[in-house]
Amino acid sequence: MRIVHKEWSEDLNKRRCPNGRYLIITADDFGLCHSMNEAIMELWEARTITSAMIMVPGPWAKQAADYAAHNRKANIGVHLTLTSSFPQYKWGPVTRDGRVQSLMTQEGHFWGTSAEVEHQAAEEAVRTEVRNQIEAAIRMGIDPTHLDSHEGSLLGLAGGRDFLELAFDLCEEYRLPFKLPRNIVNQSFLSPQMRELFRKRIDSADRRGIPLIDDLIILPYEQEQGEGYPDVRRQLSQAIQEMKAGITELVVHPSRDTAEMRTLTPSSAKREMEYNYCMDKEFRQLLVDEEIRLISWKDVREQMRLAR
Repeated sequence: MRIVHKEWSEDLNKRRCPNGRYLIITADDFGLCHSMNEAIMELWEARTITSAMIMVPGPWAKQAADYAAHNRKANIGVHLTLTSSFPQYKWGPVTRDGRVQSLMTQEGHFWGTSAEVEHQAAEEAVRTEVRNQIEAAIRMGIDPTHLDSHEGSLLGLAGGRDFLELAFDLCEEYRLPFKLPRNIVNQSFLSPQMRELFRKRIDSADRRGIPLIDDLIILPYEQEQGEGYPDVRRQLSQAIQEMKAGITELVVHPSRDTAEMRTLTPSSAKREMEYNYCMDKEFRQLLVDEEIRLISWKDVREQMRLAR
């Protein structure tokens, strides 16, 4: 498996491969816990992922940031975090003043769900906190490659109140792409109103010159009864084979099935399955057989900056 940078740039600039299929392999939730950090760092060392997303408010964010700061091949985006959904693991804003009170419970933690964020959060509080998360990542030595929304709390998926224009403001300010798949407008679970909202947001990103990806591959977080590694491998491999032309991102939540992860989620075994898939030689061979080119979010960011 090799990461293609120069060839991808030439494809976009000279249109040599208009039907090319490009894949970003991203490890989610870097900094959430020790078990996920260890797995993600192992994947970086094996060069089987091309990007990761750090949760700056996460309890283990410093370990993740220290690794990224000393491993320049580790391309890291900022996973803008406004929720704290695990009952046993809690975190709150990096902003340490009253400007973000609407983002917190009485205990000082983020709200547990995106629906609560949409209902409770003041827009300026969101703007303040997400900007401070980006600045904190930079102070920790990270050169952010892109912005993303943890649990979709900026996207308005729960009740239709999104914060995407606010996020796009920051993308322009920091010259960063945003992870929003264009294919979201075709998802059956969205209402007609939400589809129209996302069309407007995609148009806005295009006008602002903010790159978006074309499609997203991600499995349900929860492990279904009886679901094993062959099921995970089959589902992900089929999705890879069905990739269309353009840029697709495969998002995984890798971890070892440790006691720590079992205290966090009943789906800890599935986290290890996604780790194993990234390490699977059959997956690597599939990418070769399908002539899929691997890129990273850093590649997307550099194309954005070259275009300006």
